[in-house]
Amino acid sequence: MMRTAAVLLCAAGWLAGQSYQGGLRGRVVDGQGAAVAVSKVTLLDEEKSTTRSTITNPDGEFVFTSVDPARYTVIVESPGFKRYEKKAVELAAQAFLTVDVKLELGQVTETVQVTEEVPLIETSNASTGQNIDRQKLEELPNLGRNPFMMVKLATNVQQVGDPRFNRMQDQTGSSAISIAGGPVRGNNYLLDGVPITDSTNRAVIIPTIESVDQVKIQANTYDAEMGRTGGGVFNTFLKSGSNQVHGSALGYLRESWLLANSFFNNRAGIARPSQPFRNYGGSFGGPIWIPKIYDGRNRTFFWLGAEAYRQRSALTQDYAVPTALERVGDFSQSRMRNGAPLEIFDPLTTRSVGTDFVREVFPGGVIPASRINPIGRAMAGFFPNPQRAVAFHGAPNFTGAGVLVDRADQVTAKVDHEVMKWWRANASYLHYGSMEPSGNLFGSVAAPGITLLGRKVDSTQVNNILTPNATTVVSVRYGFNRFPNEVATEADGFSPARLGFTGPWLNDIQYVKFPVVGMQNMTNLGAGGTSWTVFHSKNLLTSVSKFLGRHSIKTGFDYRVFNIDFISYGSSSGSFSFNDAFTRRDPTRANDGSGSDVASLLLGYPSGASAQVATKFFQFFRYYAGYVHDDFRVNSKLTLNLGLRYEYETGLAERSNQLIVGFDRTAQNPIGAPGGLMYAGQNGYPTACCNPPRAKLGPRAGAAYALNSKTTLRGGYGLFWAPMSYG
Repeated sequence: MMRTAAVLLCAAGWLAGQSYQGGLRGRVVDGQGAAVAVSKVTLLDEEKSTTRSTITNPDGEFVFTSVDPARYTVIVESPGFKRYEKKAVELAAQAFLTVDVKLELGQVTETVQVTEEVPLIETSNASTGQNIDRQKLEELPNLGRNPFMMVKLATNVQQVGDPRFNRMQDQTGSSAISIAGGPVRGNNYLLDGVPITDSTNRAVIIPTIESVDQVKIQANTYDAEMGRTGGGVFNTFLKSGSNQVHGSALGYLRESWLLANSFFNNRAGIARPSQPFRNYGGSFGGPIWIPKIYDGRNRTFFWLGAEAYRQRSALTQDYAVPTALERVGDFSQSRMRNGAPLEIFDPLTTRSVGTDFVREVFPGGVIPASRINPIGRAMAGFFPNPQRAVAFHGAPNFTGAGVLVDRADQVTAKVDHEVMKWWRANASYLHYGSMEPSGNLFGSVAAPGITLLGRKVDSTQVNNILTPNATTVVSVRYGFNRFPNEVATEADGFSPARLGFTGPWLNDIQYVKFPVVGMQNMTNLGAGGTSWTVFHSKNLLTSVSKFLGRHSIKTGFDYRVFNIDFISYGSSSGSFSFNDAFTRRDPTRANDGSGSDVASLLLGYPSGASAQVATKFFQFFRYYAGYVHDDFRVNSKLTLNLGLRYEYETGLAERSNQLIVGFDRTAQNPIGAPGGLMYAGQNGYPTACCNPPRAKLGPRAGAAYALNSKTTLRGGYGLFWAPMSYG
């Protein structure tokens, strides 16, 4: 039965910033408090020397929207008044400041410079959050050098990811964060105003601190421009070049002699391995200047950043492996946990006695050579020799030791350019590659868990800010992200024919590798499945801002498409499980101390076997949103933020309709019972999966009231209505 529910949610759980840019507004008055209309107001970037200008309206009001975070000088000029300059106006990411100006009578050639150091506070919007500026990012301790980990400085934030995984390639661990009580991995990540969040709500790339200017962490906000999050937002702004050439360099070294050997290595007599750590990076930026060709001062700037590390980590693990005698079928020296000899029974002698089954034991605990399966013997030959004697069969008797070699490299490039006085643009590109092994402690292709995780991520952001006139700003943003996740193994390319497999099955193997051999008491052989997954997305965001009297109105559109291309080969070369069921006294009575998984392997009797044939999937879903928002300045102390946003997100679909999209209770299944699967696009079924809450509509309202120059009261409320279907 289908129903419809109206969902009312407070704004704190649903809102997050879409733009890294902020704004500045104010009112120009004379000495008696009367409005000064048609005054020229200029915003000067103190590092780039670029400017933006506007004109005050009849009420003396002015507004600058879509302003990059930076340090600015506010300049006001009007006939009959002295020129006004207020320097060092710090505009943080997504901040909206109010700078009211009082002009003095005099000549424009005279200048009044305001150098007060009282910090400006936001009195024009109800947004709350915490800005982490460049100084905090560069000077505070940060294991892993991950700017997103600085969320610890903010209140109402809980990190639940593994603290070991906070490096540039640890997207999953770094995204395990709850903000303002929201769900873990329910947050949104922005880089220069462009979403870098994948379909699983992870940041596809973690920029190096050498390329980050600031990060604003927001838990609550009330701007209708903002959406698609269930918790908070990480609003990250990359560094830009300026007229001054500057840069940085870093290097961290950790030597092996500073580390102690592990307990397990000492017990096994294994020397301390070499495991140094190297982390280095740097940055460089300034104006683009080509001698005798182009001088980009005051117009074109670049920034380059890079970071890399090489890490060697010791890995030690205990395993249970068969002895040299057991690998050839001789269990005469093997013992059970209670110290009694281990008995191996012949499965071909199974017979029933009443309600029980009995078997004959192999004389002397030795399997005849004629009974040993050549494939089972070949598989058993890949176990390493034990290093020590143990009290019973299946106890750990081998200590594997090795070194994991991790590496990662990242580069960032950003260019800012003033195409024309009314058109400014910036573009950034980030790339990183990493390789993470899981360790080969057997030293062979049959070692368990010998996977190799490789990633090569590309992230691109393009911003255009157009000011067709003094009261209108148009913003167009585009971004493309690609995040491949490739899992390979050191067993790839090993043909099962080398183990003795024959027949047509070999021709049907989709991905050749050493098979997975699952054991009951001994350590497994073979690595997990090879897979290939690519998360990629495209994002287009547009907005138009218009200043009308006391109103600053913004409307915009947000489009995103999320893609997940993947194939998982699994156990394409076969997965075989072995236990003691075929070689114990009674196959129906487990845990009687007899039998062995190694004996079943040698006889060639698996308890289960499977092989997989994989299909490549190309899944996707789309997101659309539109909004209108008005910042209404009632007076010099009170500003109202009013908006309406509509969001629509499609269900998950696959390019070739290779999905099951639901269950039809009225369909007839092959065995004649009611109920059957709904295959995408067939028999009138939808092409998208499930019944997501696709449409969301909600008004948002907030207010900011300045009590004085240091205190602002903020409050707001958001309401979302979402029709949902469920069975």
